[in-house]
Amino acid sequence: MYSATEIARYVINYSNQINAPVSNLKLQKLLYYIQAAMLVERGEKCFKEPITAWAFGPVVIPVYQIYKEYGRNNIPFQKEVPKAVFDPDKMKIVFKQPQKIADSHQQIINKVIESYQKVEDPFLLVKKTHQELPWESTDINDEINCNVIESYYKANPEKIYN
Repeated sequence: MYSATEIARYVINYSNQINAPVSNLKLQKLLYYIQAAMLVERGEKCFKEPITAWAFGPVVIPVYQIYKEYGRNNIPFQKEVPKAVFDPDKMKIVFKQPQKIADSHQQIINKVIESYQKVEDPFLLVKKTHQELPWESTDINDEINCNVIESYYKANPEKIYN
């Protein structure tokens, strides 16, 4: 399992690479559908952070906080930056390289990104998520339960991809 920020960086960079850059709003919906795809296709979460129901659909709050400075604009290519972590064995701060996303996981992530690459208006994705049970059945500011996401999209796999 990866961190949502690692997956977000991958999504942003791959989207820019295929000439389909993303705003923070679109990024949030892609993360949601990536989590759904991974749950359905691999039976595991892609990232550990919770997805929260906000007024404009599902949001991964730590990722939103990082990229909110871009507002409605597309997010540019993101460099991979080593992360400072405390190593209790050495009793010091060490720099850890971001985790490489496995090829099998990249295939699923890419499939989601590519299926939405022509969606330029992220509010179409907001509308789409609002019509689907996981967001619909969750109170605003509550976590969208991954078991609900998994069971809904297992029964409706065509709704994961555009």
